[in-house]
Amino acid sequence: MKKHNHQPSNVENLKNEYTQEKNLQNHREKKQKRHMRRRIFLISLVGAIIIVGLSITILVNRQEVAKMNREKVQAEKNLKKVQAEQRLLNNQINQLKDDDFVTKLARSKYYLSKDGEIIFSLPEDNAAKILEETKKKSEETEKNKSSEEKKDNKQENSSN
Repeated sequence: MKKHNHQPSNVENLKNEYTQEKNLQNHREKKQKRHMRRRIFLISLVGAIIIVGLSITILVNRQEVAKMNREKVQAEKNLKKVQAEQRLLNNQINQLKDDDFVTKLARSKYYLSKDGEIIFSLPEDNAAKILEETKKKSEETEKNKSSEEKKDNKQENSSN
């Protein structure tokens, strides 16, 4: 806001050195104040921009860390499942290394016989087959459930 010096028309300004020097000094002070205000404004603006930029970076990093933590938890769950499956497979491998087990398996599952031997199918044999089929079905339903959970987790992650 500019202040106007309204002087009555009957007052005349002195044109001596002192008044000219004072007027010049006032003019310099006003100029310096303007420059100072501009500097303060620019410094404040740059500071605000830096603070906003850093705040945005922090928020983005927090979101990424949260996402990585969710992925870590999911990976740990998958690791446990895979380790359990690996233990089962290793157990089966050890059993298949045993000749007696392989012989029993071939005789029971595929009805292989020794020379001159006759094999009769008893109801207990059918019960074993039914148990195996039931076990396979339950494993398939567990796999389907885990794949559905993965889909649900992906949908939740994409909605966040």
